[in-house]
Amino acid sequence: MLHRVVGEAVTIRVAPAPTELFVRADPNQVEQVLMNLVVNARDAMERGGTIEVRTRARHVDGTPDGSGPNLAPGDWAVLEVEDTGIGMSAELLGRVFEPFFTTKGVGEGTGLGLSMVYGLVQQNGGHVELGSVPGL
Repeated sequence: MLHRVVGEAVTIRVAPAPTELFVRADPNQVEQVLMNLVVNARDAMERGGTIEVRTRARHVDGTPDGSGPNLAPGDWAVLEVEDTGIGMSAELLGRVFEPFFTTKGVGEGTGLGLSMVYGLVQQNGGHVELGSVPGL
């Protein structure tokens, strides 16, 4: 399904975790999160490129190490979507989860994709992190 959404100019690579991962979430909501992340990644690559979708396990022992959010101790399932797009400035990164915020022109986007991702993930007890390197 993702291949149809991104078009021919974009390559999708999938790297699943070597073991099964379990989450307590509505499968339709997980699908919506993945779709919104992939569409956003596609839109960041005007001339095409590569999107990599990865899953992995992450164990959090509860000891803050300064490298990320303060997640509850336990085993977490991680979904990562990485693209070869143009990147975003720190200013834009700070706003991407705001409802109706978009970098697209009028009539080209609603600005709801990433805010929906944020809301659905939070609603299901998860956490969202976003990173970008402009100009790569």
